[in-house]
Amino acid sequence: MATKLYKLNLDVLGKLIESEVASQNFVESVINDLPESKVSSISDVQVGDLSSSRIAASCAEGYDNINGVVFSCRIEGKPAEVILINEGVSYLTFWHDMSFFSYKLFRQHSQVNDGVRRYLTFVITDMDVKANKFHTISHFNDKNGFKADSFQIHYVVIDKQTGNEDSMLENWIRALVAEDAGEDGGNVSSISEAYRVA
Repeated sequence: MATKLYKLNLDVLGKLIESEVASQNFVESVINDLPESKVSSISDVQVGDLSSSRIAASCAEGYDNINGVVFSCRIEGKPAEVILINEGVSYLTFWHDMSFFSYKLFRQHSQVNDGVRRYLTFVITDMDVKANKFHTISHFNDKNGFKADSFQIHYVVIDKQTGNEDSMLENWIRALVAEDAGEDGGNVSSISEAYRVA
């Protein structure tokens, strides 16, 4: 039996990438959705493809299911990259590339030690994934065994929305999902609605 995937609304995704205001709001939504990653300020957001991050581009080589964009910005005055990865394939297919890419990126991030915070964000569209939460964070340990706070991995599972309309990230996901398995998912129809509560 084929896996069921949510489809992304490419028009909304394109507007997200092209709009400075939307990009700023989306990055704030990802980082500030969870208390563990909440920050006081995010500024100077610029969007590029995966190749705009030398480290991310080199780590993605050889992994067919790694595709996305990079939001370069300043978080609390320090340089940062929010690397957004999405691929419309089953989670079992995606998992291999996602895991190895994450680890490789963390290793290079640690070796370069360039002062850039990196937030790796996976949008998982596989409806068959059984996740406990809509949005979670994981970490690697650094060489001393301590949690590396300068490198966070955010998992956003599209089919695990809680229906909390006060969550900006959930608003974004509802805007970005074009189909809800044939059901009326109540998705917002425009990008302006996605950040209406900002």
